[in-house]
Amino acid sequence: MKAAVDGVVPLEKLGPSPTLEPREVISSVMAALHRSNWDSPTPFYGFEVALRFLAPTHQAKQKKAKPAGFSRFMRQPHKVGQISWNEYRFEGPVIELKGAGADGCDEVYQMCSMRASPSEEWMSTRWKLVLSVSDFGEYVSQPQWLVEAVFANEPDTQEDVEFLRSKQPGAGSEAREADEPRVVVDRVMHALRRMDEPYPLHGAAMATRYCSPRNRASELNPEVFARYLEDPWYSILVEWDEKAEDDDDEGDETGCATDTRRCTKEVDVLVRRDGEDSYTMVSWELSQYDGNWLIDSLNII
Repeated sequence: MKAAVDGVVPLEKLGPSPTLEPREVISSVMAALHRSNWDSPTPFYGFEVALRFLAPTHQAKQKKAKPAGFSRFMRQPHKVGQISWNEYRFEGPVIELKGAGADGCDEVYQMCSMRASPSEEWMSTRWKLVLSVSDFGEYVSQPQWLVEAVFANEPDTQEDVEFLRSKQPGAGSEAREADEPRVVVDRVMHALRRMDEPYPLHGAAMATRYCSPRNRASELNPEVFARYLEDPWYSILVEWDEKAEDDDDEGDETGCATDTRRCTKEVDVLVRRDGEDSYTMVSWELSQYDGNWLIDSLNII
């Protein structure tokens, strides 16, 4: 566990480096976002340093956020826990998803809990880092780990989706769009059906990669998650042979729920094994976290 000493967290790393491991990158961002570094030595300095560790595919970088804007973004009620921490700890190992990151880069995931004081409850976050290479024209940087997203307990609100959007006409037109909910579900279902392709337990790693912090499965490593799928109740997820969309599935797949400000979507899929007469419905509930659609829960009917 790491904690502030006398309310101060030193800034040991001021920018990314090919020599930094994923946990070192996370610790560097955490230090930059600690209140003792918000405005020292200059206004919004900590947020400026944190932005340096973000991948080009992070939504703040996509929207060309400045330190002041990033500060406002992080001060929202459901995100402020990430900048008001006084102690944090890593939960479980770093989980690597080989060759499946943006532009073919590797991805890693790390669970991290944080809280503002010893008397408060821990808040869970899951960090996604990608191995990124920067092209400066005259030279190309060595691969280095950068933060693409931080998934916190609470999903995005509709305001989050718009918050970092550039006000300039046409700006951000080349921004990476988040995968739609059904695309995420299809990707996970096909990965689970081919569990060990292209390497052992790839399907389980892919599934946990798309689990939200609200989903307890996000805390499991691929080996443990795969064992859960041996249960007869869940086995259909790895044994299905035929898949169809539910004709009664209604609503905008990428919209926010109409009865709440959370960006939430339910996706229903019908599956069955060869030789079975009837379909089994798998109902997936997803929410947006840091601009990414992640799985909160599933129900097999």
